[in-house]
Amino acid sequence: ISDAVIKCWLSGFSETVLSYLAVNGLKYDGSGMAVIIEEMVNSEISGVAFTVNPMTGNDKEIVIEVTEGQGENLVSGKVAAESYSYDWWNKKITSSSGKLLSEDKIREIACTALKIQQFFGYPCDIEFAMEKDELYVLQARAITKIIYSGIKDQWTTADFKDGGVSATVCTPYMWSLYEYIWESEFRKFLIESKILKPKELDKKLGEMYFGRPYWNLSAAKAAMAKVPGYKERDFDSELGVKITYEGDGQTTSINPKTIFGILVMAIQQKKIVKERRKNAQRLKDDLMSKYNAYFAEKDDEYTSDEIRTKWKKLIFDDYLYSESTYFRQIFINTIHQSLYKDKILKHTTQGGYFTLIGGLDNISHLLPFYEMWNISRAIRNDEKAYEFWKNKSAAEIVENLEEVPYGEMVKNYVLKFGYHSKKELDVTYPSFYEDIPEVVNDLKNTCELGDECSPEADSKRLAEDFKKEMEKIREKTSASAYKKVEKNVNDMRKMLWWREEFRDVSTRFYCIIRAYTMRLAEALYSDGVISDRNDIWFTKIEDVRSFLDGKTDTDELKRIIERNKVYYASFRHFKNENEIGSSFGAETEKSTEKGLSGIGCSCFKATGIARVIHSLDETDRLREGDILITKFTDTGWTGKFAMLSGIVTEFGGILCHAAIVSREYGIPCVVCAENATKLIKDGDRITINGETGEIIPGGE
Repeated sequence: ISDAVIKCWLSGFSETVLSYLAVNGLKYDGSGMAVIIEEMVNSEISGVAFTVNPMTGNDKEIVIEVTEGQGENLVSGKVAAESYSYDWWNKKITSSSGKLLSEDKIREIACTALKIQQFFGYPCDIEFAMEKDELYVLQARAITKIIYSGIKDQWTTADFKDGGVSATVCTPYMWSLYEYIWESEFRKFLIESKILKPKELDKKLGEMYFGRPYWNLSAAKAAMAKVPGYKERDFDSELGVKITYEGDGQTTSINPKTIFGILVMAIQQKKIVKERRKNAQRLKDDLMSKYNAYFAEKDDEYTSDEIRTKWKKLIFDDYLYSESTYFRQIFINTIHQSLYKDKILKHTTQGGYFTLIGGLDNISHLLPFYEMWNISRAIRNDEKAYEFWKNKSAAEIVENLEEVPYGEMVKNYVLKFGYHSKKELDVTYPSFYEDIPEVVNDLKNTCELGDECSPEADSKRLAEDFKKEMEKIREKTSASAYKKVEKNVNDMRKMLWWREEFRDVSTRFYCIIRAYTMRLAEALYSDGVISDRNDIWFTKIEDVRSFLDGKTDTDELKRIIERNKVYYASFRHFKNENEIGSSFGAETEKSTEKGLSGIGCSCFKATGIARVIHSLDETDRLREGDILITKFTDTGWTGKFAMLSGIVTEFGGILCHAAIVSREYGIPCVVCAENATKLIKDGDRITINGETGEIIPGGE
């Protein structure tokens, strides 16, 4: 036994280990190795199981490799293994290259592996052995590298992650709402715009991989490549997509070969933009009318049949109308923002450009904070009220809200903005109508902010900066040139403003979708269709409609729910890659020696204490003047921005949530700072430059 323990220790200095350390730039710290002494399985068959296919990226296929005898020869690669694969989603063996395992054993190993994946919540590499026909699991660890050779095209979570449906593992219900619009409206917009032909879109435009929604980046780039002046690098940078090439990537210039297609597209785009400008207010008013009607009736008494009918109309008629309107604005902006940007940058700097797209008047996502700020100032200016709010818990305040100082103002706030939530693109999460203590907590925190955090002061400063930047342009351009620049700036700002208006309408519809879906879940539970009210979130909307229309029976619906629960649990802790697909380069562009940096999204600079925040639950650690360091922000964090000096995120682009809101608060924002949450330590003093994207440790 002593000799065996020594051999284990010596293995830490083997050529393989030392080579691995050298290649990966790791240092051996000399720490001792713990050696486990246990009974050995006299393996008749040894093997490994991968709970996802590590070569193709198939997240529903389990790959099994086995050999006779002990497993050392298998893992060291000294013998050829028999290989099997099992599609657990459809419960069928998809390949078999040997005779060591029976079909029953393949299923037993696969089912065991799947249970292990569910337990950990991420793809696993599992070692096992079999003795006397009994299965022994020896080890399970995370799969460290997945090749996506079986996934055609490039796929990304960009713009789905920052405050979106890909922020964490996504329920099939939430994804199906997005998928319903994405597949229909994105396709429709590209065809109507004469950008791509129907045969060029004979593919999926959105898909779920590893529990997260992705969209087809290849299709989007094929469309954007038809736009004159297109540069792949600019497109990727604005979205925060991983860059895997040198230079500008694919570019589009106007030449005899492209001129006709560009002219046709330009004419069509002009019509689309003109139609949206003309009808934007009418569309919003119409959608708000529908929303208000649903909201007024959400607590009415309904029979089971009535709520089923109501739900179908909401989802497949009015939600389609609302979300298609919002998504169309996004698609219009994506094309035209780049065109406006190129024109404006001829007359100003990158920082000047950020100034010109910030400080939008009466922007919807800041209105809740403006209202909360006014309530907090009223409380702070009333000494007795301030002491009361400071010393009472949120639960105590909510319990007697009608009687507490300024409680009526809080009730009005909830009535006005209760459709918001901490996770606005997750209908499984309660809105503020259901979670008033969260509103009270936010108000208590806002009461502690000094007057220097006033959004009114920020708004005035941004308006003044805007005027100064426009004056700079006026001084160095002719009157006619300035008039064109002014029009481009105003048109661009209107597009950005309308995008946020329709986003706000979208948020309202998700709130009522949650309300009516919960009513439907209650009816289905009472009818014995589902065994738990929350099971509704593990269906797709098409599954529910199929059941309501009598095309699917109760047993089949329950099977769908159970299978989706397994898939959801399998990836709930997985740290997915943001870009996947067989056509993606394995390496990103080479990093420079400049140190940590990202993409600048504003014209400001700040020095402060870094506060590394990994989730919404940790935002209470933020203090006034901190610089937030996080992977990405959520729309529910907006109210926290007022206390910050700046923001650094690992993901996102110049039009992501963090970038847009930071410009409205007049603070610097740097996005796409790779590994920022690991490389920047909580409590470090740093300086960030919102124009250049530089992050300086220690501060300036």
